[in-house]
Amino acid sequence: MEPAAQVAALLDKAELHQTPCGNGELRWQQWSSGRAGPPLILLHGGYGSWTHWIANIPDLAASRNLWTVDLPGLGDSADMRKPHATSNSAKILLRGIDSLLGAGSEFDLAGFSFGAMVAAQLAIQAGSRCRRLLLCGAAGFGHLHVQVDLEKPPRVGKDAEEARGIHASNLRSLMFANTETIDELAIYVHGENLSRARINSRPLSRTDELLKSLPQIKCALTCVWGSRDATAGGTENIAQRRKLIEQAQPNVDFHVLNGVGHWAMYESPAAFNALLTD
Repeated sequence: MEPAAQVAALLDKAELHQTPCGNGELRWQQWSSGRAGPPLILLHGGYGSWTHWIANIPDLAASRNLWTVDLPGLGDSADMRKPHATSNSAKILLRGIDSLLGAGSEFDLAGFSFGAMVAAQLAIQAGSRCRRLLLCGAAGFGHLHVQVDLEKPPRVGKDAEEARGIHASNLRSLMFANTETIDELAIYVHGENLSRARINSRPLSRTDELLKSLPQIKCALTCVWGSRDATAGGTENIAQRRKLIEQAQPNVDFHVLNGVGHWAMYESPAAFNALLTD
């Protein structure tokens, strides 16, 4: 099946929802709506959309009431009003959760990269309603965050094969550790997400916002990095992150997925899903 058809086929299985966002709508996707228990909400990374989780959704939806969302200013969601702070994104998300799930409802939460920063703010604002928070390849660790140099994204109208080459190259540099795991679906998803992104999350990712937020998180916390995450800076930097996290959250459940890059949940979906369903 062609990548576009794969995305469409999975989306066809979802129930779609909208909640207010700026002058438009926040777009939500719900799978396995009949499942009992608190829902699991997944937040994608910068320049992304719900499709950052496309490798994980089928298995997770088999056991959980699963929700994804396009963050404000990304994917199919509307822009939010300035400032484009993660705390403001979290407020919009929490209002949406109240509307869709009911005020006071409990949920589990996972966030990827820039989305981990938003997820942390959402967990803080939700308080005891957020039962568990999983952060994958989290940005927001200040000087420990490595800014990866990338090729300039292709302009609209650029030759399709040339554009594909640029996307594949940037995925090798930023998102994947193993070239053989970069398939046509990953290239398609990456290109589509870039074309719809209106928020530059990179400056926010370089801040130490998440590091400063850690003491305010009251729920169970799990942190995951790929051992070859290009934004993590190697084994020593990951160890420094672990030390800083444990100082703020002594009971953190910390995992390193060996031989895996930044987009860990796509490159190693079975190992990642096991952490979410444990």
